[in-house]
Amino acid sequence: MDRDELMRRFPGERGRLVAVLSRLVDRAEAEDLVQETLLRALSAIDGFRGEAALGTWLHRIAVNLAHDRLRLKSAAPAAALDAAPEAAVEEGAGETIDRRRMGDCVREVLAGLPASYRDVLTQADILDRGAAEIARASGITPGNAKIRLHRARRAMKAALEAECAFHRSADGILCCSRRRD
Repeated sequence: MDRDELMRRFPGERGRLVAVLSRLVDRAEAEDLVQETLLRALSAIDGFRGEAALGTWLHRIAVNLAHDRLRLKSAAPAAALDAAPEAAVEEGAGETIDRRRMGDCVREVLAGLPASYRDVLTQADILDRGAAEIARASGITPGNAKIRLHRARRAMKAALEAECAFHRSADGILCCSRRRD
């Protein structure tokens, strides 16, 4: 495959990449990561051996970029929310903020897991892939994929229990607060 063929085929993969990345980061950041994925793919096209499908190769690049971005975010101090006057807060804005915080918390915990666990969790729980598909994409056996997924889910659960305190808001929305050391 050469650069021209990649440029011809990339638009067909773009929508799927945005959908996958939108489950890891917000939509605008997903769009940015898709562009960065294309740039990385163009620079590495000579190393693409064609052993995996183009979509699988691009998926791996995109997810790795997202994980890198999440890792950087979790290492940096969390930015404080801008103080907004009470009158400016719309109906339902609290629910949106609670969901965003919950998503951020889960993404931070996910980013702290080993790369092999993040990968298998992303493939199974976000891309809805089975053990056989995960095995093909990861270069492992289906049995290994099942074991890795089990261990990844167990590690994610333990990390969430250790790092997060879950509660329900007055509206019944599940919320998460990070435990501080």
